[in-house]
Amino acid sequence: MESLIDSLKTFERDMKSLRRDVKSERVIQIAKKTLRQRAEMLGTTWFSKVVPGLQAANQLPADLLEGYSKLFARLIQLSSPNNLRSSYLDVLNDAAKSFRRDIIIPVQTSGGQPSAVSQVEKLLLGISSPTQSEYLAEAVACAKYRLFRGAAVLGWCAAIDQIHLAVHRVGFAQFNIASAPMASQTKGRFKKFNQVQNVSSLGELREVFDTTILWILGGMQLIDSNQHTRLRSCFELRCQCAHPGEAPVTEFNLLSFFSDLDLIVFKNPKLAP
Repeated sequence: MESLIDSLKTFERDMKSLRRDVKSERVIQIAKKTLRQRAEMLGTTWFSKVVPGLQAANQLPADLLEGYSKLFARLIQLSSPNNLRSSYLDVLNDAAKSFRRDIIIPVQTSGGQPSAVSQVEKLLLGISSPTQSEYLAEAVACAKYRLFRGAAVLGWCAAIDQIHLAVHRVGFAQFNIASAPMASQTKGRFKKFNQVQNVSSLGELREVFDTTILWILGGMQLIDSNQHTRLRSCFELRCQCAHPGEAPVTEFNLLSFFSDLDLIVFKNPKLAP
């Protein structure tokens, strides 16, 4: 598999090659199809491969990437027929002149370690939940090295553990009692629920499937239907992270995931342990 540094060097070579060939044209406007296709492909590669790779490495400032993205977006726009040769050269000169200094060298000298605290790590460090400190500390460690799947699994562990403790505080009797009328409903929100519970300890509660517990929290009015839906989405992401699959897990996925857990679980007084 091509490394990030190798792909950046290839991208730089393609960019300089295109600049050289455009410069050699003796026309006012670029109409040649092959040059326009190369310009479009170069811009597309920046957005589809280069930017995601740099973001995953978390090694460059966002404003720097934004500046280059504006140039390559302009290059894609120029790839339509009969735009000025001088416009192509303006964009390509601006992109090429500092590309090695701005992009390649910082990646080469980073040592493979994250160079900045990610947004996810900042969010996790701001979550105050002493009961879940061990789970969250491990989630922070995963997020710091962009191990997003591990961070999600540990984050859900922290959330469901707090929910278990909240049920313990409220009382297992109330948990069991709430499940009975829910299971008897034939219409409405709980019509598909059929899991009457009879737990009497944390150990027994931990054997109850997480989604069943979320339904009963709704029946106990500790969460509403919207909160239930959002927590179910968090649980689904946790499952995607814990099992093999092709769906990517990005920093944006994890930000949404932990933001929901923070507000719906960790900072929810109804679910205080």
